[in-house]
Amino acid sequence: MEKNLLEIAQSISSSLHLDKVLERILDESIKLINCEAGSIILVNSETHFLDFRVVKGEKSAILKDLNVKIKMNDGIVGVAVQTGRVVVANNVQDDQRFKKDIDWLTGFTTKSVVAVPVIVKDRVLGAIELINKKSGDFTDKDTEIISSIASQSAVAIENARLYEEIYTLKEYMNDILESMPGGFIAVDSRGKITTVNPRAAEILNIPKGLVGENYTTGFIRFSEIVELFQSVLSKAEPHTRREMHLTIGNKHKIIGYSTQIIKNTSGKIKGVGMIFQDITDIKNRG
Repeated sequence: MEKNLLEIAQSISSSLHLDKVLERILDESIKLINCEAGSIILVNSETHFLDFRVVKGEKSAILKDLNVKIKMNDGIVGVAVQTGRVVVANNVQDDQRFKKDIDWLTGFTTKSVVAVPVIVKDRVLGAIELINKKSGDFTDKDTEIISSIASQSAVAIENARLYEEIYTLKEYMNDILESMPGGFIAVDSRGKITTVNPRAAEILNIPKGLVGENYTTGFIRFSEIVELFQSVLSKAEPHTRREMHLTIGNKHKIIGYSTQIIKNTSGKIKGVGMIFQDITDIKNRG
C-alpha cells in the first residue's frame, strides 16, 4: 500500500495542469477503494460555491452537462469542506446531511459516501468524494488511505491552480496588448526586449520576433529609442507626453510617447515600458 501511495504521489506531482492532476487523483482513489463513482470538488473563491471539477462513474456525463453547483454548506461534501474533517455516511438515505437533488437529476442511486477535505496551510481547497464502495461499508482504513492521498495531493493541486491562474492572467495581458490601439514595447532591467505588441511592430516596421534580444541591437535602426531606454533605465525617471522624430523606411514620422517604470510589488525596478502613437498626420494637419 505504501508503494502505491508513493507512486500516486509521484504521478500527481508530475503535472502542472490542474485537470490532469485531478483526474489522476480521482482515478487512483476510486481504484484503491473500489468504488462505483467519485468526484473532486473545489471551492470557487469567486462564486463561493463548490464546483465539480472532475467526476467519474456511470452518470458522470450527465452531471458534467448539468454543470451542477453546490452551496458551501450543502450536503455531506459541504460538511467536509466547512469543517475540514472527513465525513463518512454508509447509509445516506437515513442521513439528514445528504442532499438527494443530484441523485434525482442524474438518476443515480447513492448508498454510501466518504468525503475527505483537501487542505493546504489550514485552507480547505475542496474535497475528494467517493461513492458506493462495491465491497461493503467504508472503513477506517479506507478513510486513512484517502486522507493520505488528499494530503499528498493538496500541494500539487495548489501548484496546479496557481499555474492555471498565472497562465490565464498571462493570456489576459496578451489580449490587452494585442488589442491596444497604440504601440507598446518593454525591456527588462537587463536590457532584454520583453514585449512588442502588434501596433508597435506596425508603426516601427519591426518584427515581433525581436522579443528576447537586447534593445541596443533590436532597435539598432532607431538610435532615438536606444538612447531613450538607456536614459530611463539609468536614471529611473519616466517621460510623459513627449515627441521624437524617426525615419522609418523612407518616411519621416513623428511619434508621441510616454515611458513608465515597471516595478514589482516590493518596489524593485523590473524594466521600462514605452507607449506611443504615430501622430504624424495630426501634426501635419496642425
